[in-house]
Amino acid sequence: MSSQSNSFLPIESKTSKGLTLLIKTVGRSFLIITPLSVIIMAILVLNAKEISVEIKIVLIGLFTAIVSLFAWLVTQKIKKNTTTHIIVDEKGLHHYRNQDILHSIPYADLLPNPENGKYDVFLTEYHESAPSLCIYFFEPVLKKIISKSVNLDIDLVITNGNLLLKNFVKGILIFRPDLKIAPNVLDLFRLEEFNK
Repeated sequence: MSSQSNSFLPIESKTSKGLTLLIKTVGRSFLIITPLSVIIMAILVLNAKEISVEIKIVLIGLFTAIVSLFAWLVTQKIKKNTTTHIIVDEKGLHHYRNQDILHSIPYADLLPNPENGKYDVFLTEYHESAPSLCIYFFEPVLKKIISKSVNLDIDLVITNGNLLLKNFVKGILIFRPDLKIAPNVLDLFRLEEFNK
């Protein structure tokens, strides 16, 4: 196992600044255009003589709710601790904001599936979306073992997301050989189980 762990190299997320800028520009333009168009529509509704007072009140209430929702979304986005990069190393998967770790999924915290005979690392089986890599860990709030999707949640476009997940699974193979990995996970990331 030591030769395998010595060959395990950490991988850091790579981002596309151009694509990130494009997506953020489009998103910000919607955040400006939508409330602005709602305000313009509210002014037009108030000035319209053909619309009854009751309908104007309902529409103004609706317009106010829409603008309030957008204001709330903007404040939530500002408050959020944003991840600047992700690193998968010999300890696990770590989300960073600059040099500070926001949260981690350490290999040591991974647990076996509480249902005997099932896989400990597996892919979700959704028909509408791409499968997600799932693991088991202890949730202190619920006081039980739960499954969790491994999320690469970051506000930038990651160009090497699959490589990060592949390295995480490779780390599980090396540092947690006691966990059972579903064959479709190994097939997806083109990995082979090491001889135990």
